[in-house]
Amino acid sequence: MHTGSVTLGYLGIALVLVVGIAIVVYGWLSDRADTRRRQDALTGAPDRPIPGHSPDAPAPSYVTEYEVLHQSEYHPATTLTDAERADLQRRLAGAPSLPHGHAAREFTTDEPSGLCILADPWILVADHDVTTVRELLPFIEKARATDRRVIVVAPSLGREVLATLQVNAVKQTLSCAVVLIPNAGQRRALCSLVGTVPIPWEDLRAGYIPTADLGTCSTWVSSPDQLWVLQDVE
Repeated sequence: MHTGSVTLGYLGIALVLVVGIAIVVYGWLSDRADTRRRQDALTGAPDRPIPGHSPDAPAPSYVTEYEVLHQSEYHPATTLTDAERADLQRRLAGAPSLPHGHAAREFTTDEPSGLCILADPWILVADHDVTTVRELLPFIEKARATDRRVIVVAPSLGREVLATLQVNAVKQTLSCAVVLIPNAGQRRALCSLVGTVPIPWEDLRAGYIPTADLGTCSTWVSSPDQLWVLQDVE
């Protein structure tokens, strides 16, 4: 019998398992510490003089994109009365609609119904994916200068672009919504409802977005999975 060898074999296996578990735990703790250091560096005051900032002044505070988009106390900017909500639901029953809704909860303006409701918006329908904020900056700046609400429709948006519009909606610096419609035929159908045409990639990149090329309607309404276009009540 070789009980001694068998026992040593089991001990060897046990030792390998213990060492392996220790390495995994160490790696997890190290990664967690690194993540915390990066987060502290991102949100903390810089460890160097700030031009124009007095050395004895309180350190500035920083808010991350994550904190803005995930704050539990976030509530939409506007809320309808019960009577207004009932009247809106009545109007939606006969309004043109498409099976595409706003891309994130931050675009909700009426919390009880989960709807985004924007009056007299400018509606930009892109003919391609929007991958950088730069492509939308001339449009956004023009809208902010004239205090217009904004709808951006595209096949898809880059993460940075979507997050920028989400943060602006949460901070109430721009009344806006994003709707992603991958199907070109559905985008053209929306264009026919709001009186516009899809804007080519070249024009968007060049910042050439005439007001005449933007769509509009009396009231834009969207849920997470549907949109409606309301025109003036006769």
